[in-house]
Amino acid sequence: MAAEYEWKFRVTPEEMETLQAAFPGEEIAMETTYYDTPPGSLSRKKLTLRLRRENGKTVCTCKSRLPDGGRGEWETPCMDIRQGVALLMGLGCPRELGELAEEGLVPVCGARFRRLATTMDYQDARLEVALDKGVLTGGGKEVPLLEAEVELKCGSRESLDSFARELADKYGLVPEEKSKFQRALALAREGCFRQLFQKYDRLVIFDTETTGLDGARDEIIEFSAVVLEQRQGQCQVIETYDQLITLSPGVTIPEKIQQLTGITPQDIRERGVPKTRVCRDIAQMIGGNTLLLAYNAGFDLIFLYYMLLRDGDAAILQGKDKLDLLTVYRDRRSYPHKLCNAIESYGLQGQVVNSHRAIDDVLATVEVMKAMEREKNDLISYVNIFGYLAKYGCDGKKIRSVRYRPQGFEPGTPVYQKEEAYV
Repeated sequence: MAAEYEWKFRVTPEEMETLQAAFPGEEIAMETTYYDTPPGSLSRKKLTLRLRRENGKTVCTCKSRLPDGGRGEWETPCMDIRQGVALLMGLGCPRELGELAEEGLVPVCGARFRRLATTMDYQDARLEVALDKGVLTGGGKEVPLLEAEVELKCGSRESLDSFARELADKYGLVPEEKSKFQRALALAREGCFRQLFQKYDRLVIFDTETTGLDGARDEIIEFSAVVLEQRQGQCQVIETYDQLITLSPGVTIPEKIQQLTGITPQDIRERGVPKTRVCRDIAQMIGGNTLLLAYNAGFDLIFLYYMLLRDGDAAILQGKDKLDLLTVYRDRRSYPHKLCNAIESYGLQGQVVNSHRAIDDVLATVEVMKAMEREKNDLISYVNIFGYLAKYGCDGKKIRSVRYRPQGFEPGTPVYQKEEAYV
């Protein structure tokens, strides 16, 4: 392992011209792709993994944070990211990299730039001054990159610090605290659900807890939702809704449901509100250009329809686009397909609570949805397409505006085989 110590400075176009004249060097064309697991496990562990093409050569690099403020660095030539990780593990890279990489690696952001690099001696140190000019990429967007780096190749850190301070004083440079990866990743995360927000003003992710499985006879006992909007380029939670609902006369909560959810008749008596109030809240929540999302949305929408039919206005569901994240997950993973399986598959166990309560399931669904988008940005192609197995989903209670697509599978295959037929 090599320990990397460097200073970074953000520079203006005018400062870049001055620095290029002062430090003329060899020009290198660089294109970097940063990788992470779909749930972002590497970045949470402070590991940076990249493939960089430098004048036609490909190099895989892993960096880790050191206690003294530097970074551990492992680097190897390779053909692709899989080979690169295998070679890095042979060089003594942190074991966590290999373990987490088994979750699957996806490109998350990147950078393209031209570097002028000059090597020089200063006091007892060998330093490299690098001037980078190009773009950072992430979330389908690009922003300019103008940066100066001073890296210690050998010698004392004191000499590095002394030269960097002299450089900053002489040219009026401002230190850059964040790495290229951190800035590019922030850019990518600004694009969270970007395709969906290009079409919809609001995303409502919801879930229900019910007294049973029949939407026409059983009732909702808890309705929860998270409302997302894009504001100033950021995906923001603007409302979190969680409400227990009173039951109709004669309707009870089966013992099995009480054990599963922890919701008791006493909870409903003490904290439940009338269905009419919840229906009004829902109507206000989903008004306008809104996309409705849920995990196993067919189940929840049938219950929601019957509650609105009896105690509100079921017409508010008409014309609303809907996205079933269970359908997405079935296309990407083998059986089983419960929400808890998706949480485990995307490595989200430490981030979400799996309690069989509606609000916890909604929050977990949001994180699963983010991981799905990082894995493959095609969620918008699933709008109004619900999948089902032969024994599930189409028992006469079909949802208008939704196309039902048969999804068959062979156990053990990584992706379901799909029939592009609709009923």
